[in-house]
Amino acid sequence: MELTITSPENPMTASDAFWNQRHRIAAARERLTALQRAVGRLTDLSASQWAQILAMTLEFRPDLVIELGRGLGNSTCVFTEAVNQSGANGRSIVSVCMGNDWDRLTRPRVAAIVPPEWFAPLQTHEARIETFDFETPIARARRVLVFWDAHGFAVAEQVLARIVPAIAHKPHLVIMHDLSDARYGPPESARYQSRGLWTANDWSGPRLRLGHIDTAVEQAIAAIDFTSRNRITLQSADHSFHTELGADPVKVDEMRRLLGPEWFSLNGHFFYFSLNERSGEFTFPALAAQSAAAPAA
Repeated sequence: MELTITSPENPMTASDAFWNQRHRIAAARERLTALQRAVGRLTDLSASQWAQILAMTLEFRPDLVIELGRGLGNSTCVFTEAVNQSGANGRSIVSVCMGNDWDRLTRPRVAAIVPPEWFAPLQTHEARIETFDFETPIARARRVLVFWDAHGFAVAEQVLARIVPAIAHKPHLVIMHDLSDARYGPPESARYQSRGLWTANDWSGPRLRLGHIDTAVEQAIAAIDFTSRNRITLQSADHSFHTELGADPVKVDEMRRLLGPEWFSLNGHFFYFSLNERSGEFTFPALAAQSAAAPAA
C-alpha cells in the first residue's frame, strides 16, 4: 500500500523534550519515585528512561497514547502521569497487553499513591495486538503517540501495516524501546563473549548488531526496513542526548542538579520515528493474510 502525505509539522528531538520539560520532571520527582517503587521493576525501565519518555510525552502533547505491551506497568505509569500533567480531559491511553500483571499486581499498589481520578484517562485491555481495534480510537484522535514495546514480527506487522498507516496523516510519534545506540555503549558490548549468533529473541543473551543499533528484539529489523524504504530517520535518543544536550556543559550541569544522577542520563536506549519528517509518498507492508491472497506477479 502507498499513501501520499503532506507533513503537518517538524518532529521534535528527544534532547529538546528532555531540556524543555526538565522543571516539570523535577517537580514530579517525588511522585515518580513512589510510582516507580510501586511497579518494582527497574530492570524494565530505569528512572532516567522514565524521565526521558515522560519529557517526550509532555513535549509532544498527544491526545491518544497507544501502549503496545504493558508488563507490570512502568510505561503505563509514565504515560498516565504525563496525560494527567497535560490535562486529562479529552486525552486517553489505550494500553494493550496479553498479560494481566498491571490489573492484578501493580494497579492496587499505585492506587495507594494517586487519587482515583488519576486513572481516568487509562484504558487497559488484556488482548492480542493482532486482533485489537486500534482504528476506532485513532479515528477520534488528533495527535498520536505509539509506544512500541511488544516484541516479534507479528506485532511489527500490525504496527507498520495497520497502525502507522492509520496515523500517517496526523501528527504522530512512534517510540521503540529495547534498542540501544552502540556508539554510546561500552566497547565490550561489541564482543560475542562466548555467545552464538542471534537468530531470534529468547532473552538468553545473544544480541544483534545492525549498524549502530544494538538489540535483541525482532522488530528492530522491521523498523530499519520500513524507515529505510521510506527515507525517514530511525532517530536515536542516545545520539540526540549526546550530540545536542551533551554538547552544552551548562545544560548538562543544570539537569544533573535539578534531577540528580538517578533521573538524568545521556543514554536512553530507545529510538523513535515519524512520517511527519517529510512530505511525499510512503509505502507500507501488506498484512500477511492480504499478501498471501494477492495474485502472483
